[in-house]
Parts: sequence; structure tokens; C-alpha cells
Amino acid sequence: MFRVATYNAHDCIGRDGVYSPARIAQIVVAMDADIVALQEITLDHAGDVVASLESIPGMQAIDGTLFERGLGRYGNLLLTRHPVARQDLHDLSFPDREPRGVLDAVLDIGHRPCRVLATHLGLRWQERREQIGRVATLLAGDTAPTVLMGDFNVWFGSNAFEPLIDAGFLQRAVRSYPTWGRPLLALDRVFVRSPLLARRYWRFDAAPAAIASDHFPLVVDVDIEAGA
Repeated sequence: MFRVATYNAHDCIGRDGVYSPARIAQIVVAMDADIVALQEITLDHAGDVVASLESIPGMQAIDGTLFERGLGRYGNLLLTRHPVARQDLHDLSFPDREPRGVLDAVLDIGHRPCRVLATHLGLRWQERREQIGRVATLLAGDTAPTVLMGDFNVWFGSNAFEPLIDAGFLQRAVRSYPTWGRPLLALDRVFVRSPLLARRYWRFDAAPAAIASDHFPLVVDVDIEAGA
């Protein structure tokens, strides 16, 4: 069994206005996940973000940033305790919208290749529909154990996920946004496909997660089917 998590870290700026990569690293440590997909990360030129996150024992960072924001490159980051066999970055950008992508890595988990994808989709439904379709196409015909996770920005309804469901992926909606008041929306998702099984989904809301970002992390324990 291994543990994955997805977390929109809001550029490491908390609801208190404080920029703190160390606070995000503290939450990652507390989740005790083997693989963590982070969204809204700026890899600042000073290197503070990666230094904070790679200070977590056993973790290495895979860069999925897409474009320069002046202070550094911005986008997704994947943290993993497992050896990385391959990594790719696929462009999912939609015309006249903020660039988006999906980080696509093959990790060696228990001496078996497992494909892990991390993404953050667009804000408009037209973007998301096309981007989800493109991700489903990337995964078509691949029988490797696969985890797909990130901030999908799907506010209501699940029909947006039909291309992934048709491709054999399963997921569960857990409300993770916002961190003030009561979480109302399941923007953050983790999808798994057989031979992987998701044993447990939960929102990580231990301190300081309620203040560190506008999203709570979503954590999932994943197992592989016996005999697979």
C-alpha cells in the first residue's frame, strides 16, 4: 500500500497573507504521503520552495512548471519517495487562457512501474472539457497501474469526468474547498484505475492546513489488487 495526496498550495501564501514554503512542507510531512501533487507553485529564483520541500526526508521534487511569472516558473510540482523511471510534461493549454499542463511520471513502486499524473485544469468549462479529453487520450491503451490527481476545478456535476470514467478510472468526491467556514466543493480529485484500488479517501484538515492555503489537501491510501 502507498499513500498519495493532492494539494493546491496557493503559491505558499496562506489566508493570513504570509508566504511560507516551510508551512506547506510541514503539512506535507504531517500527511505522511509517499507521493504528493502540488498545484500553484512558483519555483522562485532563490530556490526557497524546492529547498523547503526537498528538506523532507526521502522526498525528491519533479518540476512540472509551465511558464515564467517574473519571480520564477509557475505550475505543478510532484514530490515522491519512489525512484523516478521517466518523466514528461504535456501541454494542455487552451487558447487565450493561462497555460496548463499535466506532469506525467513513471515511478518504481515496489519494483513495479506505476504511472502518476498531476495536473491543474482551467477555470472555464470549455477548457476543462477539452483538457480532460486530452488527458484521457494520453492514457488510452496503457494498462500500467495509474494514479491521476490534482485540482480539476470542476465545481458542480460529474459528467465532466466521463472520458476518465469510460477509461476505467474511479474516484470519490471529498469536499476540500474552501478552508474558511465549511468546505463545500470537491475541486481536488484523485483517480485510480485497476489494478490499483483506493482504500480510503479523506480531507487533511489538521493544523495549519486551515490557514496555509484556500484548499485542504486530499489524501488517498492506494493498494494493488491481489494477484494483479
